[in-house]
Amino acid sequence: MTPDPITFLHERLAEGRQSLVAAGIRPADAAIDVDLFARTILGWDRARVLTARTEPAPPGLEPRFSEWILRRARREPSAYIVGTREFWGLDFRVTPDVLIPRPESEFIVEEALAILAGLGLASPRLADIGTGSGCLAVSLARNVPSATMTATDVSAAALEVARENARRHQVDDRVTFVETSFLDGIDGPFDLIAANPPYVKDGDKRGLSRDVRYEPDVALFGGTSGLSGVEAALDAGAGKLRSGGWLVMEFGLGQEDDVRELVAARPTLTVHHVREDLQGIPRTAVIQKR
Repeated sequence: MTPDPITFLHERLAEGRQSLVAAGIRPADAAIDVDLFARTILGWDRARVLTARTEPAPPGLEPRFSEWILRRARREPSAYIVGTREFWGLDFRVTPDVLIPRPESEFIVEEALAILAGLGLASPRLADIGTGSGCLAVSLARNVPSATMTATDVSAAALEVARENARRHQVDDRVTFVETSFLDGIDGPFDLIAANPPYVKDGDKRGLSRDVRYEPDVALFGGTSGLSGVEAALDAGAGKLRSGGWLVMEFGLGQEDDVRELVAARPTLTVHHVREDLQGIPRTAVIQKR
């Protein structure tokens, strides 16, 4: 009886990349996904994968690797497949109940930390609107050990994920999670509010990539104009910030003028500055309450 031919690791990974490219995923993204899947399944770092490429594929790679390739070929996001996504140097558990943390949202953390460092408060009181995975709340709490945080979401399932992430990163004693819309029913005042509200127009749903359509609608869509969540976040800032407090908020492509107009319509708020992302797109509004 002829023994089965040996499949080497580099051959199996190449087959996975080819399957993803054939499904319409860009070659560079396919390579990233395949590497991520192999490292996650095997528990290896990138160097170990590279050095073992010419060795036989480890028995533990299958059948999960093929199952994950099939799921990714159907455009399920890789973060949901592996169950984690890195944000601000921390690993966060993610599920289809929460929005996948994105690099551009790290600007919220960066701007907030710069503000808090300038304020020099002994025990700043912070809030995170629509916390989802808890990436903003947990990152801020980790970097400001003296802070207390209230993080809200309308989704009980999302809050369970956020609580798990707070426990994972040992800030659960300083982050209070509340099931509510924006800051409804929450007593202020806060020194700083972070917000990544839904800002996609309802009518743009069909134009979204297949990957994004796996994510929860409640975290994506902001009504007919895409601005209902932005307006609610501004109202929360106007009502719940202390005088001199700050709202750091993400918004969508092409919405800068709308955001400035909406802020101008609220006499107690003023736009301090708008931060562009790495592609030069205005993305983060830094707003102060007078």
